[in-house]
Amino acid sequence: MPHQDNHRNRMKWLLIVTAWATFALSSKILASILAQYRLYFPPDFHAEFLLGRQSYFFGSYGLAFYAHIIASPVALILGGWLMWTGRRHGKKTWHRRLGKGQGILIVAVVVPSGLVMATRAISGPAAGLGFACLSMALLVSMLATIWEAQKRNFARHELWAARCFILLCSPLLLRLINGAALVIQTPSPLTYQVSAWLSWLVPLAIFEWVRHLRRQPRSKPTSESPNAVL
Repeated sequence: MPHQDNHRNRMKWLLIVTAWATFALSSKILASILAQYRLYFPPDFHAEFLLGRQSYFFGSYGLAFYAHIIASPVALILGGWLMWTGRRHGKKTWHRRLGKGQGILIVAVVVPSGLVMATRAISGPAAGLGFACLSMALLVSMLATIWEAQKRNFARHELWAARCFILLCSPLLLRLINGAALVIQTPSPLTYQVSAWLSWLVPLAIFEWVRHLRRQPRSKPTSESPNAVL
């Protein structure tokens, strides 16, 4: 029906605009995070994130810190490229190669370094536990993504890859939440503790909710329906 087609077209364009707006915002947040790296080489302990860390920085924490801040943006950018090329036939070879590279990077570097950093999280154990659970969820998602690809179950591979990418994006939402708290002058240890959980649980829950809605069967007109075609 024309009305339904118009509605679908409007929804399609709304999704496209939303996707590009999200991409632009995410790129800006990622750029702001990377801009802070000039304070980490060498470490400036007056920088916000490094305040109070000098006593234990030069050791396992420092190694984990540098491994994490270098590997995580690479894994995120790779994840975005892999999500974009997943169904493009001309890029399958590079998709497989870079997918393997991303898997190794996440399993061998991002997750272990994230777990080490979680032990020294700002605002205490509550935030640290949130980041540790995030790291474990990322590990499970990445391993499941690899497993489903090896079994050539590509539908489930795409599903787990999407979850993995959402978890990789959590630092961007974390920065957005903490930035908003700073703007409205409500930064506090509690705010950081809550955002350590919400930054990955909320987008993951939204993803699962939308997926659930899409799986619901659409009602079909019957002979008893006023819209039924006689």
